[in-house]
Amino acid sequence: PDGARIRLNVVVLPARTGRPAADPLYLLAGGPGQAATRVGALLGPAFAQVRRKRDLVLVDQRGTGGSNPLVCHEEEKPLFRRFDSAFDPEPLLRCLEKLGGDPRHYSTAAATEDLEAVRAALGHERINLWGASYGTRAALAYLRRHGDRVRSVVLDGVVPPEMRLPLDFPRDGQRALEALFSDCQADAACANAFPALRESFARLMERLDQGPITDTVADPRSGAPVQLSLDRAAFSANLRGLLYDVDVASLLPLTLTRAAEGQLDPFVAQSLALSGSVDDGIAQGMMLSVVCAEDLPRVGDEEAEAAAAGTFVGPVVYRNMRRACDLWPHAAPPADAAAPFLSQVPALVLSGALDPATPPRWGALAAAALPNSRHLIAPGVGHGVTPRGCAPRLVAEFLEAGSGAGLDGSCLEKLSRPAFFTSFAGPQP
Repeated sequence: PDGARIRLNVVVLPARTGRPAADPLYLLAGGPGQAATRVGALLGPAFAQVRRKRDLVLVDQRGTGGSNPLVCHEEEKPLFRRFDSAFDPEPLLRCLEKLGGDPRHYSTAAATEDLEAVRAALGHERINLWGASYGTRAALAYLRRHGDRVRSVVLDGVVPPEMRLPLDFPRDGQRALEALFSDCQADAACANAFPALRESFARLMERLDQGPITDTVADPRSGAPVQLSLDRAAFSANLRGLLYDVDVASLLPLTLTRAAEGQLDPFVAQSLALSGSVDDGIAQGMMLSVVCAEDLPRVGDEEAEAAAAGTFVGPVVYRNMRRACDLWPHAAPPADAAAPFLSQVPALVLSGALDPATPPRWGALAAAALPNSRHLIAPGVGHGVTPRGCAPRLVAEFLEAGSGAGLDGSCLEKLSRPAFFTSFAGPQP
């Protein structure tokens, strides 16, 4: 408390009524490393019904957005560098030299007290929380410390205290990929266009196991031909990212088939479109400060290698994270940070059945510690349920009632996976 200070970026979006409810909704972003102000802008339509009666409060967590961001992005990388999976310590060391803050103070515990300070400064006696992905961990941390200030909580894509990033990324990513294969096989148009999708993918992975695939591809930004070498680790990391969004994943049977035939252009273009938005939205330094302190110390090398065995992701994500954390300064979290705890605060828990990062099993684990919770699973959704289909209405109704007891979530059953692209002209009509 007596050390250096930073300014927190706080935005209040006022309710569309002259008499707003006394308990606003605070939005907590994911990542770790996303800014709440960015997420709030992207998800504005999803909270339109909530804003009829409630203010929305966006607090950029320290290290993100406008709150002294710990940004480590380098200048624009050449195309081939974006697909280089080898760990390079130099960018992180350069980042540490230029950062205007001590990474050891950018933790979930510190952010929890920041949020409480903002609540007190704005004069809100009780608040509602909405968190997505890592934002659910932040919400649960606040609930643990200041539960008497919370009226209700919405958790979308849950990262419960028991989860240890990135230990389960390989098995959860494999589960999402297997669902993609099964859904394609069950879809007549996709099965007809790609009758041997699993087999061609297996051949592609066998080829990558023998060494990188080299191809001349067109740079999607300039159109210039570029010689690209794609190894298994880089391919797998990009494929896992493409599984997050079911709309993006609808192209995967086509792009994976082309890649198995040695044509990398479609996969490269799709991966670059996604990685560009992710790179722009994540403060890597803040992400490392959190994961290196709160997750990696609870994961052993042998455990991580075993968890990655037999998956397309493999152990490279863990290995690179471990190397980064060996360099990145980080503090020890509170002793009880990862311990389960029980809360009677009403909660709405949302999970996407096709989520490669926070599938329903994690939502179920969190719901078990929240006796007054409703856990709703959207069958055709990946990472992030709130903006999909009827979910905005369900969130608004839950917040209005302050309970999920009478909430009818059956409308989520209508959310099916989007039609697969059978050509670059789109799905079959």
